[in-house]
Amino acid sequence: MSFPYHTIPDGNAALPHHFVLALLAALVPLLVVWDDYPDREPWVVLVGILGGLFAFGLVWPRYPAVGASLTLASNAVVLLAPLRPAWSTYWPRRHRALVVGLALLAADDSVQHALGVVTPVDWLWKHGGRLVVRRLGEVFVGWSTVI
Repeated sequence: MSFPYHTIPDGNAALPHHFVLALLAALVPLLVVWDDYPDREPWVVLVGILGGLFAFGLVWPRYPAVGASLTLASNAVVLLAPLRPAWSTYWPRRHRALVVGLALLAADDSVQHALGVVTPVDWLWKHGGRLVVRRLGEVFVGWSTVI
């Protein structure tokens, strides 16, 4: 097996991957902590999120091994930084839990594309999730194109 498993994730890094969507969503609780709690700026998580988005979207398509490695490392930073024991009183628990949950969702995509491991969310997408999203789009929005 070669590393990374996908030279370019799903053939196009600009597609709406759940790695990108999860990290963008993780910015919300991060910025809430930043705004509501003075002197508790979560720099490490912010750098992990921005680094992951940069690595996945811009580095991976040109330099697959470097981009995949940076993506996995950034995802690990976002996942592990809120779990540090020193931060148990630093951030509110609900914000840490949301960031960790979204980092796990992002890890599902980054691990699948980098290592080729079958992950739960990608498995669900390939075994009916795509059809469900398509049907919901047709019903609620009137999409008639193939996703």
